[in-house]
Amino acid sequence: MSNPPKHNITALRRALTARGLAAYVIPVTDPHMSEYLPEHWRVLHWASGFTGSAGTLVLTADFAGLWTDSRYFIQAEQQLAGSGIELMKLTIPHTAEFVDWLADRLPEGATVGLDGSLLSRGWYQILEAGTKPHGIRLNPHIDLVAPLWTDRPALPQEPVYEHPAKFAGATRKEKLAQIREKLAAQKSGYTVISTLDDIAWMLNLRGRDVPYNPLFVAHAVVGPKEAALFIDQAKMPDAIRGKLTRDGIRVLPYEAITDYLGKLPARASVLIDPKRISQNLPGAFPEGLKVLEGTNVTTVLKACKTAKEAAHTRQTMAKDGVALTKFFYWLTQTVGKQKVTELDAQAKLHQLRLEQQDCIGESFGTISAYGPHAALPHYSATDESNVELKPEGLYLLDSGGQYFGGTTDTTRVISLGKITAEEIEDYTLVLKGMIGVSMLRFPKGTRGYQIDAFARHPQWMRGINFGHGTGHGVGYFLNVHEGPQGISPAGTVNAALQPGMITSVEPGIYRTGKHGVRIENLVLCVADEKTEFGEFLAFETLTIAPIFTNLVDKKLLTKEELRWLRAYNGLVLRKIGRYLTDAEKAWARAETRI
Repeated sequence: MSNPPKHNITALRRALTARGLAAYVIPVTDPHMSEYLPEHWRVLHWASGFTGSAGTLVLTADFAGLWTDSRYFIQAEQQLAGSGIELMKLTIPHTAEFVDWLADRLPEGATVGLDGSLLSRGWYQILEAGTKPHGIRLNPHIDLVAPLWTDRPALPQEPVYEHPAKFAGATRKEKLAQIREKLAAQKSGYTVISTLDDIAWMLNLRGRDVPYNPLFVAHAVVGPKEAALFIDQAKMPDAIRGKLTRDGIRVLPYEAITDYLGKLPARASVLIDPKRISQNLPGAFPEGLKVLEGTNVTTVLKACKTAKEAAHTRQTMAKDGVALTKFFYWLTQTVGKQKVTELDAQAKLHQLRLEQQDCIGESFGTISAYGPHAALPHYSATDESNVELKPEGLYLLDSGGQYFGGTTDTTRVISLGKITAEEIEDYTLVLKGMIGVSMLRFPKGTRGYQIDAFARHPQWMRGINFGHGTGHGVGYFLNVHEGPQGISPAGTVNAALQPGMITSVEPGIYRTGKHGVRIENLVLCVADEKTEFGEFLAFETLTIAPIFTNLVDKKLLTKEELRWLRAYNGLVLRKIGRYLTDAEKAWARAETRI
């Protein structure tokens, strides 16, 4: 970026005034509603300097404010310093509180501009519902940034590649048949898919267009007989193009999506997901086309892993557990003897993970956090923040890998020496919450928000709470954050948990300036039993990595929780023991004894 954010805000404000706008809104996403963005679409970063994955910038002639949630308060304060942008702290995460601000501040007849290709239809509908009653007009066809961002990076050009057939849960043809069956059940002939993980899953293809997630930039349309993929033609190898053609999938230029949508049969019906499609794309539909709104059928199909995908994921978790165990052994043997910083530790883990078969890299930016840094749930070590680990205090590692056979995400905390009573209690309370959810049995149809309190209850009883969700869905060699399910107090995350869904369980306690504790496993939703009261489901723990026990206060755990912990650590050692050296195995056994 050639200009500092302050200069970009000034330029945007001039453009806003010239267009007669009362306000301009910039979200942190792209035309595919992605979490991780190609540099080309990091518009919020260009405008503000803020690098978080959740935020909305609102600009007026005399105000600039960035709304984000508690995960990013400290980071945003640092990154917005000197930019002239005020941090607006969200009271409730994932809400559109900026809409109320606009409704309160702007006069009747004012126009709010935004680039509707960067805002989901669902968010636009919320924005419209909050401003229209106040006489405020929205114009979703204004891009103030494009003329100003003169050194804007081009879109990625990396070629797509096939997900190896032995790992794919089903063939392309089988997946397309499933999608058409679901569409027919909803009386829809077509569906438009813009989310990159849905497209990659559907076509058994992967790419390198965004950090951490093996995805490629594209749109797709599935119809009764034909499917179409819209992608930069330079990214499509001829061999893969030929296979797609044989499977009934046309490969068209990325920009051809609007023309294609405009030629859909006028009497047909099309299903779109308002949370997963940009506001402007449906504007290409022909008049008379019946538009149905609902969750992408691919989203639920993708979330419910097949038996084959679950089996590969179990193998992948063991591989990842080997890397993590070797890492923590190395860490405990090295800290205090030679200099190890947060970034050194992160690099060592990266090396150990890549030594595992079928690993291609991380599934998200590793959180390597020592001492007070671990109190920042989304801390990322930089050259400026990097500190040396000492033989005292707590070290938190939240990391994951992308493997052909699955996506991992694990958090562990280890003591490097001099444990305090507060650290022991916090660790044990977090562990109780994680075990509590892991042991649950629940009736079919249960939502994540009904489960969330089980993770928090041990903390609530001591007046403690954490400010993030308890868990998120996880993809299969796809996004580490995958919908539609999650475990969160927010009632908006209301998809029922179904067999085959993989979800994280990660309660935490964060004490600013002191330490942070989070323990995270991934669990697979499985059928449990059928009784006179209905069908019941349960969780199978997938993560295979030691849970260290020298921070555990046994008096705070029930007999059932202690039994679970012993059985879990026993399983870990049985699964990965043969891949460890004798010294590593002896160390792991000692660190998990209770």
